[in-house]
Amino acid sequence: MTSIEELWSDLANRQDHAGTFRRFDSSHPLDLFAGFDLEGRRLLMLVTSAPPPELPGAGIIDVTVNLRTDGRYNLLFRLGRTEYQELFGRLCQDLIDTSRTAAPESGMMVLLLRLGRWKRLLESGPRKGLSDIQLRGLFGELCFLRTVVLTGMGALAAIHAWKGPLGAPQDFQIHDGLVEIKTMLPGGHRVSISSAEQLEHGDAPMQLGVYVIDPTQGESVKTLIDTIKTELGLASAVTEFELRLAEMGYSDRPEHDAVLFTVLETRFYQLNESFPSLPSSKLPRGISAVSYDVDLLSCGPFRSQYAHVAA
Repeated sequence: MTSIEELWSDLANRQDHAGTFRRFDSSHPLDLFAGFDLEGRRLLMLVTSAPPPELPGAGIIDVTVNLRTDGRYNLLFRLGRTEYQELFGRLCQDLIDTSRTAAPESGMMVLLLRLGRWKRLLESGPRKGLSDIQLRGLFGELCFLRTVVLTGMGALAAIHAWKGPLGAPQDFQIHDGLVEIKTMLPGGHRVSISSAEQLEHGDAPMQLGVYVIDPTQGESVKTLIDTIKTELGLASAVTEFELRLAEMGYSDRPEHDAVLFTVLETRFYQLNESFPSLPSSKLPRGISAVSYDVDLLSCGPFRSQYAHVAA
C-alpha cells in the first residue's frame, strides 16, 4: 500500500509539482489527496460535501477550508511549524490510517478529532508534572499492559484495550472482559475507588488487579514506556500509545525520571455480586457521585491467579 511519503516523493520529482495533488488510495472511503501548495509545502487534503465545523486554531498543524466551485469543500492540513517537518508525514499517515473505517459524511469530524489528540500530544506546552501518586498509578497500568495484555494480544489490539486514558470507567477492556488496575504501597490493604462506575461491570466478567509497589527503587515510568515502545514495534501502535499517554497527562519531564518503582507483588480479584462495592444501582436516591475505599483484607475469597487474556 502506497504511503503518503511515497506520494509526496513522486509528486516532488515533477518540475511543476507546486499546486498539484494526487488521490491517496482509491479503496479509502474518504477523498484524501497528497499534494503541495503554491509555495511548495506538503499538504494533506480532504474533499468533502460536509460543511466545515469550527476549525482548530493555528499551531503545529494549520487547518484551512476552501469552498469549491462544485459546492464541496477542500479541507487542507499544512505544517505550521517547520521544526516538526519529519513528524508531519507520520501525523498525516496516522490521520489516513485511522479514518479508514469512517463514513464519508463523518470523515471531516473523524480527522479533526484525531488531529485534536495529536495537538494535545505536541502542543501541550509547559504543564505541571504528574504527582508521585499519579505516576505510581500509571506505572501499575503500564506494568499490566506490558506483562499481561501485550503477551496475549497483538500490539495495536493491546493498546486499544487500554481504555482508561479515553475516559472509560475501567482501565482495560480485553475482549468481553474488564480489568481495573490499582496500586498500593507495601503494608497497605486498602485501594481507592473513584466512582460508582469503576467497579460496575453488568454482565461482563471483571477483575481488579492490585500492584504492590515500592516507590524507593527500580525503574522510572519513562524507562518502562521506552521498553513498551520497543516491544510494540508497530509504528501505528506506538503512535496510539503516545496519544493515550498524552490523554493521561504524561509528558517527558526530568522530575519524572527521579521517581522509581519496583513491583513487589501482584494480586487479582474476581468481581461478582458479593464483592464489596458500591455500584450506581446500590446508591441511595439523591446520591449522584461517590468515592470509597475497599479493604482487601476482606476480599480473600475473591482472589484469582491471573487476569485472563483470551479470545
